[in-house]
Amino acid sequence: MTTIRKMMGRSVAIALVLVGLTAGAQAFVPGAGLSSFGGEVRGVTQVTGSVVCVGCSLNEVRAAQPDLQRLYQLNHEQGQLIMTVESVNNAGRWESIVGLSHQLSVRAPQSLFQQLTAEENLFREVEIRGLLRSNQTLDIGEITISGPIPEPLAPSASQ
Repeated sequence: MTTIRKMMGRSVAIALVLVGLTAGAQAFVPGAGLSSFGGEVRGVTQVTGSVVCVGCSLNEVRAAQPDLQRLYQLNHEQGQLIMTVESVNNAGRWESIVGLSHQLSVRAPQSLFQQLTAEENLFREVEIRGLLRSNQTLDIGEITISGPIPEPLAPSASQ
């Protein structure tokens, strides 16, 4: 009788361990690109565009350059910038969160924000990757600056 009890106890323990391992394996699927924070499930947001002004407001840029479209103001504790947005990998989520305000709070390491606002990077193509939260906050994890340096900032050939 005690042998049967021991076997049953071990079987139940093994079954619980297997169920726990199976649930853990389902929760962490490599390459899924999804994170869950505070009940939200979302992937990494990729925004491509260019910074057009640092330290100015959305209204100032719209007044000075009315032809620019898809302008957004990014507010950081170190300052603010205005950028044109060419593409977003999840445009529906972007529009539902950012909406008509065209403003986002951003959280980023100071070094990333400084790179984004550096004068030599104005008007260059930038790709921002981060997590877009439902409270209109973008947590920036990585940025990539590409494209040629615009003419007014490029060193002249005579120098």
